[in-house]
Amino acid sequence: MKSVRTPLGKARGLGSAKSGTEHWFMQRMTALALIPLALYALMGFFNNAMSGGYSGAMYWLQSPVSATFSILLLLAGLHHGVAGLQVVIEDYVHCEATKIGSLFLIKFIAASMAIIGTLSVAKIFFGV
Repeated sequence: MKSVRTPLGKARGLGSAKSGTEHWFMQRMTALALIPLALYALMGFFNNAMSGGYSGAMYWLQSPVSATFSILLLLAGLHHGVAGLQVVIEDYVHCEATKIGSLFLIKFIAASMAIIGTLSVAKIFFGV
């Protein structure tokens, strides 16, 4: 004899995987970190770039504080963007192979951009 399961019985055990809280929290933290970092970068860069042009912008990036905050802005922005794209891909891409490939691709591109951006700022900072 086949047992009849109620909707609650069917749903039981299909709840949260207990992994979304950390992801949600980190996305909020990177969003909060991006606010002062972006404001500092915009004000400092445009003040120096508008008054001194290219050499003013280069001079601004040669400051240890500006170089550090620029790298932090880059890394926080990339982390925040990857986290947001990951949620979209996990929610709306249903083919498992496409999902895994897309997640790998966005993380690979973000890691490449982080390396290139950090090395670029370091090159300007050290005057190489």
